[in-house]
Amino acid sequence: MTTMTDYRRLRQQLVAGLEASGHLTSPTVAAALAAVPRHEFAPAVYRLVEGGQLGEVMRADNPACRGEYLRAVYSDEAIVTQIAPDGRPTSSSTQPGVMAVMLEALDLRPGCTVLEIGTGTGYNAALLSQILGDKAVTSVDIDPHLVTDAASSLAVAGYRPTVTAADGLSGYLPGAPYDRIIATCSVRRVPAAWLRQSHPGGLVLANLSYGVVPLRLDEDGTASGRFVRQVASFIEARPADGPLGPTVDRMVEMCMGGTGDEQAGEPADVELLVESACEFFWRLAEPGVYQAALLLSADETVHLLVDAGTDSWARVHAGRDSVRVVQAGERRVWNEVVTVCRRWRSAGRPDHDRLGLTVTPDGGHTLWVDQPDSGQSWQLTGPQTR
Repeated sequence: MTTMTDYRRLRQQLVAGLEASGHLTSPTVAAALAAVPRHEFAPAVYRLVEGGQLGEVMRADNPACRGEYLRAVYSDEAIVTQIAPDGRPTSSSTQPGVMAVMLEALDLRPGCTVLEIGTGTGYNAALLSQILGDKAVTSVDIDPHLVTDAASSLAVAGYRPTVTAADGLSGYLPGAPYDRIIATCSVRRVPAAWLRQSHPGGLVLANLSYGVVPLRLDEDGTASGRFVRQVASFIEARPADGPLGPTVDRMVEMCMGGTGDEQAGEPADVELLVESACEFFWRLAEPGVYQAALLLSADETVHLLVDAGTDSWARVHAGRDSVRVVQAGERRVWNEVVTVCRRWRSAGRPDHDRLGLTVTPDGGHTLWVDQPDSGQSWQLTGPQTR
C-alpha cells in the first residue's frame, strides 16, 4: 500500500532530479512541484514500448503494475493519458522538466492572472493554482470529457481554478485580459486572439515547431521574444489551426504508393533536412508539412514529406552517393522545404535559441536571428490567426 509519506518522497525525488539536471532553479516552482500530487491527475497512463510506441494501459488501481505506474508518473517523462481511435495521442501530462522550464519562463508574479490553453489532465493548472491561487487561474480545453475529469482531479487534490470547455485558439474572453497566457499544446501560428486578450507588458508562452517562446507584449499589442534553450514537442491544438496532420501510416500510403515527377536531389540538402537546428527552422516556416523516414536498407533511407493543406507530397530516396526525389501535387514540397533549409544555412546555421519571433496584432509573424533588428529576418506565412 502506498502511503502519503511515499507520495511525498516520490515528489521530493522528482524535484531533486529536476534541480540536479538544471531544469528547475526557482524555489517557488520547486515548492509547487513538491506539493502537487501528479498521480491524482493520471489514474491511467499508456505504457511506452520499444520504438516509442504506446502499449497497454497501466492503471493506478491495478496492483500488478502499481510500481511501474508510479515510476512512470513520477519520472521526468511525458505520460500519455488519452488516445484517438487512430492511435494518435490526444491528451498527455507534459514532461515535468519541460513544465518547470515553462513555468519559470512565464515569470509569474504575485497578483498575476493566467490563462492556460490545453487543460489536459489538469496537473499544470494545479501547479499554477498552487503558485498563484485558484482565483488567478483559468484553464480551457476543447475536449469536454477532459475538462470534466480534470476538474474532478483538481477538486480531489484541493484546487478549484476556473476550468471550462472552450476552443483555446480563440482565447477565453470572459476572464480577459490576462497577465499571462501559457499554451500546453502546439500551434502553427500564435493566434492574434491571445495577444488581444493580454495586458500590455503581459507575456504569452507558446509552443511552435519544437520550441518554446515567451512573447512579451508592448503598448501597441505587438509581442516579441527569443526561443528558450529547452526544446519541447506538444500535442497539436484541437481543432488544429489548419488541416490536421496525417498519421505515419497515411504518409506511407500517399508517398510510397503514389507516382509523380522525378528529379535528382543533393545529398547536402538531405543532411540539412534532418539536422536538428535546421529542422526546427524549416518546421517554423512550413508548419503544415509533416515528415517521416523509412530505413529501407543499410544504404537507403526514404524521407517522406506531406503538406496537410494540399495533400502534396515528396518521396526522397537518399542513398550513399545519390538522391532521387519523387513529388506530386500542387506544391513541390521538397523544393520549397529545401529553399528554407538553404536560407537557414546562409544565415550562419543558427541554433534554435538564437531565433526569436515577433507577432503583430493583425497576426503577422516575423522570425529573426539574435535581435529583431539584426538584419536577418523573414516573414512567416501560414494559416490565418484568429
